[in-house]
Amino acid sequence: MKKNIKLIPLFLFLFVFQLLYFLSTIYTEKIDHIFLILAVFMILICILLYCVLSDVLKKSNTEMELAFLQKQKQLKQEQDYSLQIRRQDTRDFQTKTVQELQDFQILLEQGKYEQADTVIRNLNQTFQKDRFHPYCQNNLLQAILEGKRLRAEQEHIQVSYEILLPEKISINTTDLSSIFFNLLDNAIEACSSSGNPDPEIRLSANISNGFLTIYMHNTKNPLQSFTHKTTKSEPGSHGYGLSIIEDICQKYNGSYQWIDHNNTFDSIVLLQIKNL
Repeated sequence: MKKNIKLIPLFLFLFVFQLLYFLSTIYTEKIDHIFLILAVFMILICILLYCVLSDVLKKSNTEMELAFLQKQKQLKQEQDYSLQIRRQDTRDFQTKTVQELQDFQILLEQGKYEQADTVIRNLNQTFQKDRFHPYCQNNLLQAILEGKRLRAEQEHIQVSYEILLPEKISINTTDLSSIFFNLLDNAIEACSSSGNPDPEIRLSANISNGFLTIYMHNTKNPLQSFTHKTTKSEPGSHGYGLSIIEDICQKYNGSYQWIDHNNTFDSIVLLQIKNL
């Protein structure tokens, strides 16, 4: 699309040139002496227009690259934060487990077997609940999902994932991660400004009939209609999220839908996959 814009001055020049040439063959006496001047003038106009469009495209590409780098930086920060939180949770879990095992040992020594049985059952339930459950086999995608979940929970947003992806997939890891990153980023933004006391995000991904289907449902502010633009205070940093996803969809012969249900929002992304 962007490359085709550069061809506009060329097509414009050819059209005007053909028009002038056609008129010169009909009205030779009136146009023949100014035909050359007009042709040169149109060439200069087209060159100027081409230069202006090139500058606009270069600026747009620079902004896109800057937005991508900022996303990468934000991702790195969220990965570091996620790792820090995970380490702290692990230390707390270990301390709690050691204490409960000590209590269990004391109860056994005192012959309080029923209470000891209750303690060990509670310990098992806690372990099953608090232990780390990976969402997928992709480490980068796993870090994004975990980082966004932690960020959402800080803002009291309920998050649920249902990610069913194979260990190997034909979609580039960077493209796949970018889709999830931007979808969740937009969803958290929408939930935070929704005014709903119980905002939620539901994200699922699965493969069916040769397509990867990514579906996300999130709460939103009913007073804010979908305009394909961000509501964040730094639009330069966040205004390209949906455009990036749409470009990736085109890359993989896929499609996308953004559906505004007033107080909720659905995002549907389909990407064609190849058998590995």
